[in-house]
Amino acid sequence: MDKPAFPENMPPAGDPLGRGAHPGPWRFAPCIGTWQGLINPVLVSVPVILLKSMGVSNTIIGWASFATLPMAVKFLFGPVIDANRTKRWWILRSGECLMLGLVLLALSLMRPAFSLWLYLGALTVLAVVKSFQQIALQGFFTLSLTKAEQALFSGLDPVFGRVATVMSGSVLIALAGIIGEKYGDPRITWGGYFGVLIILFGVLYVYTRKTFPRPEADHPHRDTDGKAAALPFGDVLRSYFSLPLLWPGIVYIFFLRSGETFIAKMGPAFLMDKPGAGGLALSIAEVGVLTGVMSVCAMAGGALSGMLLKRHGLRRVVWPFTLAAVFPSVVYVYLALHSAAHHAVALDFSFAGIAYIWRFDWVLALLLGIENFGFGLGFTVMNFYMFRMAAGSKYPASIVALNASVIYLSYLIFGAISGVIQETVGYAWLFVLSILVSLPAFAVIPFLNYKLDER
Repeated sequence: MDKPAFPENMPPAGDPLGRGAHPGPWRFAPCIGTWQGLINPVLVSVPVILLKSMGVSNTIIGWASFATLPMAVKFLFGPVIDANRTKRWWILRSGECLMLGLVLLALSLMRPAFSLWLYLGALTVLAVVKSFQQIALQGFFTLSLTKAEQALFSGLDPVFGRVATVMSGSVLIALAGIIGEKYGDPRITWGGYFGVLIILFGVLYVYTRKTFPRPEADHPHRDTDGKAAALPFGDVLRSYFSLPLLWPGIVYIFFLRSGETFIAKMGPAFLMDKPGAGGLALSIAEVGVLTGVMSVCAMAGGALSGMLLKRHGLRRVVWPFTLAAVFPSVVYVYLALHSAAHHAVALDFSFAGIAYIWRFDWVLALLLGIENFGFGLGFTVMNFYMFRMAAGSKYPASIVALNASVIYLSYLIFGAISGVIQETVGYAWLFVLSILVSLPAFAVIPFLNYKLDER
């Protein structure tokens, strides 16, 4: 059993659950978002870049989306976590399993021939473990922080997560790509990437084990007989399907994510493919840098969207922000039809003792940044509506989890078929279709439940 990192403290006045009984939230609360932010790219964006660099076809890259299927049904894992052990225990055990999963990913690259099935199997293990950890982290957030602390960190938590995402989904990829180019072997690139990532997770795990408190409310849920309490799934589903104007909301969140999934899956492949295949022939390092630019622009769009949503309300911003989420995808259509470099700037790092020349196409970065900024605007509106659908429900956490599964189901379906479509019709038509498949989201905007924003 873990020893307490600090003496037991009395809970703050008015909080019988023991929340706030810790030296200070800044010692541990930032880890909650950091855990999730570090692992997200490994499951979503990194597989596309890795598999493309290993010579895997776009069709296989698309179907590989199903390796993360457990994330679409993670709401089923909640009762297991609530009824067994503490949230803190689940966070630590899943952290250990995440590091083991990363080791398996690295091992798939160390074989004489790249083992696709070992890689996808390890990815599935990571998806399961990440789902358990995310539920435990979100529950621990509620149990360990007071109301005032929750108000503060509900805004800061996504920031920590996004910074961690940029680190694992951009900075590390760019650095590993530079090393891999020197040796001319993508296995060295990804071996170095996962090696550094395992070290980062190890440091985060040790720090989490030392600093995470033990709130009194963090205990398994039991019924009156002392047995593990079961979540009434039937009641949850009846509550969900009785929500007012449910189906317009489902259609909206499902299809708003659909078109962007085509781009999320095939966008990196487009950037890396040779010109003869319709791509831009960028290196892993260049794609890593552009991924960072796109992430920052998406963050900026999300932040602006949140402020305007708070000021003007859902009814006034839903149309322009939904348009902003979908139609800037025409940027990719333009790039597919005009694939030559635009304004590439070469930076020679020999002055720092590094024999490397980095090509940065600032026009390309600007265009991709605009597209991601637009989707950041719309994605925030979609998330807001997803959470507001659970307002007033008896099972708000389960309702949000079901909505999240709807969104991830859209990612799985459209991600799986993206490679087949691309290899059939080419990149330009795929990007046109990314706009067309999102149009049903516009059709249901007049029928959304705007009263959710007025409560």
